[in-house]
Amino acid sequence: MSEGLVFEVNEDGTTVALVGIHATDLKTISVPTQVASGSDTYAVTTLKNLAGGGGAFTEYSVESLSLPETIQTIDDEALKGVSSLKHVQVSPRNEGFSSFDDMIFTKDYSKLLLIPEGKEGAASLPDQSTLVSATAFSRCSVLSQILVGDSAMFTSYDGALYSKDMKTLVACPAGIGASIVIPAETESIDKDALSGCKDLASITALGNIQKIDPTAFSDETKATAVVALPAGQDYEIRKATWENAGFKNFAEPAKPGATTNPNTNEASGLTYTLLDDYTLAVSWQGKDDPEANLEIPSSAEINGVPYRVSTIAENAFANRGSLTSVKLPTTITTINNGAFAGCANLSTIEFPNTLRTIGERVFEATSLKDIWLPASINSIGSRAFASCSTLERVVALGTPEVATDALAGCTNVSIYFPSGSENSWNPGLPSDNNHLMPYGVSLAEEPLTIEAGQEANLLEGGNLQVPEPVEASYSYAAAPLSVDAGQVSAKKAGTSDVTAVLTLDDVELTRASRTVEVSPNPNAGSDIALTSINSSLPAAYLAEARNTQISVTAPTQVFLGDGNGYDVATKPECATGTVFFKNNSTGQSVQLASVSCTSSVGVDNHIQTLDSSRKLNTQNLFSLYPQGNEGAAVNFGYLDKVNNTAVPTDKAAFGIAAGYSTPYTFRLNLTNDTTLANAEVKETAAGAGTEPVTVSLATVKCTFEALTFTGTGDKGDAFYLEDASTKTVYSLADVKAHVQDISRKGQSSPYYSMYAAYATDDTKYECKSTWTSGTYDLCIIGVLHDDKASGGKAGLTFQFKNLLSGTYQMNIAPDISTGGWGQSQLRARMNPASLPNQDNVIANSNSSSDDDAIWNQVPADLQNSIEVVKKKYQPAYNGSISTITTSNDKLFIASWPELISGSKWGSTHWSTQEGTQYAYWNGKVTNNTGTGDDASLIKSTSWWERSVYPNFSEDFLMVDAIGYPSGDGNASGSRGVCPCFCL
Repeated sequence: MSEGLVFEVNEDGTTVALVGIHATDLKTISVPTQVASGSDTYAVTTLKNLAGGGGAFTEYSVESLSLPETIQTIDDEALKGVSSLKHVQVSPRNEGFSSFDDMIFTKDYSKLLLIPEGKEGAASLPDQSTLVSATAFSRCSVLSQILVGDSAMFTSYDGALYSKDMKTLVACPAGIGASIVIPAETESIDKDALSGCKDLASITALGNIQKIDPTAFSDETKATAVVALPAGQDYEIRKATWENAGFKNFAEPAKPGATTNPNTNEASGLTYTLLDDYTLAVSWQGKDDPEANLEIPSSAEINGVPYRVSTIAENAFANRGSLTSVKLPTTITTINNGAFAGCANLSTIEFPNTLRTIGERVFEATSLKDIWLPASINSIGSRAFASCSTLERVVALGTPEVATDALAGCTNVSIYFPSGSENSWNPGLPSDNNHLMPYGVSLAEEPLTIEAGQEANLLEGGNLQVPEPVEASYSYAAAPLSVDAGQVSAKKAGTSDVTAVLTLDDVELTRASRTVEVSPNPNAGSDIALTSINSSLPAAYLAEARNTQISVTAPTQVFLGDGNGYDVATKPECATGTVFFKNNSTGQSVQLASVSCTSSVGVDNHIQTLDSSRKLNTQNLFSLYPQGNEGAAVNFGYLDKVNNTAVPTDKAAFGIAAGYSTPYTFRLNLTNDTTLANAEVKETAAGAGTEPVTVSLATVKCTFEALTFTGTGDKGDAFYLEDASTKTVYSLADVKAHVQDISRKGQSSPYYSMYAAYATDDTKYECKSTWTSGTYDLCIIGVLHDDKASGGKAGLTFQFKNLLSGTYQMNIAPDISTGGWGQSQLRARMNPASLPNQDNVIANSNSSSDDDAIWNQVPADLQNSIEVVKKKYQPAYNGSISTITTSNDKLFIASWPELISGSKWGSTHWSTQEGTQYAYWNGKVTNNTGTGDDASLIKSTSWWERSVYPNFSEDFLMVDAIGYPSGDGNASGSRGVCPCFCL
């Protein structure tokens, strides 16, 4: 719905700006693409300040705002003062802006523009972001963390944002709290970096800050905050930098381990311990119990310096019978083991959106009834909520790793969780009569196209799970359509983004959006008012597989005007429409060979050039391109004067896999662009005051051909792949381009079927790579199998057929498997030092030579092409499923379940959780009992697996020299290495 919106006409007189939202009880509002005033219709192109200026924001109930594709300008202070707003979503069809994690970015995500002031907890930046203005965070008083991925251009530390090398503090959210710790590497603090941190009372600077921008802190912070500087030879120099910046109060930071006792006038109270990261762990000390309604502060002082409270200490409030409710500050990230265990009367606790870890037995034997777990939580420990006899409901907003016995002893509990994360909650629950209640909504990516006056199902091609009492609601611009229970009723031509939102107790659980395009109904009466220019080609179907070219010829019609005719005085604007081509073949992928205009039936009657020196028939009036890939557009004209027949530069971009349909965008170029068409609609074409006009312009012919893959590789390359049947040789760049298409399109990629066949039969191709230690045969073992650290699936997974030259120890010393693959010395040798956990490897006491660096053997172009993927591993030989951990790797070795089908140690053992069997090994390796040989695994010597051996603390699993995959070897033993990597 879009009621309550306030608009004002822009200076151009033809468009409007959204300037405010009047009283409404709606929490979610979708801004329309256009609004009507009297007999005039205006496109909505601008977003101005919603809480000030000429606008109004008189009701602060609105939490979510969806912006349409027509928005072209967004003021820097558009969201200033709108404290209730938590979510902002931009239509994916908008050409200037994008949204990510409820924030507004430029289209390519390179620049962060705005953050809604009500956004809570953490803000996650996409890896593409290169420009971040600190002022974007300065008004977000409930935002306490900025997070980035491993591949990002920045680094996140203690909730603040730093340059990649951590030398510069870039930005800090306004809700960071009373204290911040600046690491030793940091040398400068950027403009406005902490200007919005009004509660900042202490700054602990562990290194030598050499430059502080004058605007980095507010004047109030400079006057009141304490700067804690460690003592040292250069103390006076470091202090002078802060004094020159305007700070007046200084102290020496306490040492980790320091504690503060309760107030000396009290026998009992809160006590704090300084942790290694200079945040505090809190607990209760003394014989007297705390008050019933306990509120834990966000900071406390040690030696006169405030520090942030981040952790609830182990057994901190255990068995305190007085507690009935606890309020945690937004600074808390960890609740340690047994923190509230045995608090028999504790019935209410509200978790902050910053909480990441709930340890073991934290709330065992309490009286909690309703538990809401924020999306920030990563793990929930053993018996965390065990024996809570009053527990009725658990609501998870994210997908944490949950111990199998987290709810032991609880009965008749309803667990609401995002669909797809059943494995986190399922073990053990049905036997206790607990109920799994998955919720979720997903909508098809392609637009829903419908004619005015018709109805269609918004959910077709998607999925909706709404267990009671979860509610589903729909937000949309009301003019073109209405939605009831997922059924779209089209009222008149136009485009609207429809957002489906699931809520429980008025709390948003999840959302998804889909664009609905309403086209005119040629059979409808004159009461159907058209409000935009549209063009369309009918869906066309390719016949069964054939090697000859296939041509599809269709008339092109453009609908002009609304009830008042088409306004020829407005700026020319391209008209676009979607055309779907479907390949009904069962095995032959096809690609667009050419596109042409076979006849012009009405161009000259309805379109005219803007430049009298250029004839219309000499211009590229039409374009066709894969949806979302305008750079691959084929531009063509009519008659025979210019590009009457155009051939795609990148034919494969127009590829359609067998059995799949692909959307293309057809465009009528009404532009001032001299490379396309310099054209507009004739004034007589739509006739002011007349009914809408259907205009036949031209007949377009699309010709398809069998898709044939060409390669640019040579068998002398450091990496090549040769198809056994066609003898086509693909270079690394060729394969990488294929892989990226597979990652983006999945099984609908025209390359998918070729590589899927390779993954199950290595006789269909030859693949080799030359490293500094030798030339190796590679095998494709999986397609779309591994998860990329940056999101989505890696296209291909490769594994060496032979072993890497030489042998390697998993850990030189000490001879243990503790820490597993993630902290092994072998992983450190196989990966660049920049990947996470490389500084946590077990100390290598015997060698520091670069000869051990396997990563350095990889050719540079292959290093740059390998994707970072998430690999699961068990860090302890006697661990459980709940302790499975994930590392981010470029090179890795296979785990036991990635090679084996079946389970040697039982289906519920942790060994089944370190991945799934690759397609290549499916049917080849089934030995899990220790009898017989698996010949397909035989190498020149025994070779390491990623899995620790389940029975001994010194051993990892290995494949022995006769192919037995369940052998064990001491971590310090020398074994072969069979590397894997993903493109």
